[in-house]
Amino acid sequence: MKDIVSHTGKVVSVSDTHIFVKIERSSACAGCKNKGVCHIGESKDEIIPIKTAEANTYSSDEEVEVLMHASLGMKAALYAYLLPLILLFAAFLTARFFTSSEIIQVLCALVPVIAYYIILYKMRNRLEKTFQFYVEKKL
Repeated sequence: MKDIVSHTGKVVSVSDTHIFVKIERSSACAGCKNKGVCHIGESKDEIIPIKTAEANTYSSDEEVEVLMHASLGMKAALYAYLLPLILLFAAFLTARFFTSSEIIQVLCALVPVIAYYIILYKMRNRLEKTFQFYVEKKL
């Protein structure tokens, strides 16, 4: 399955409807020979809540596979980075036509980006339904 991205994780805790899985986010430079002196490539652990109907079948410290569709990663990058960047440039260029003050141009460019992130935050429950993780027991 090419469209699925998976990470191995460990169940931290279990509730009635959710399991909480700790995964280690390793960096792209994990194999670098200089990683001992370079702190840019440090990995960090992240706990992901995963809603599942079979939550009661999992136990703490159990190893699992956390799965997500690869296309959702691109969609998340679009929402988090590309759309705000486009908004920033469009607002900045529009403000340049109306004023010559650089401070006002920058402020006018930031307003729609801030509004965008506020709207994104308010829509987080709806977005959680789109960006779902799945879990499978490790064999």
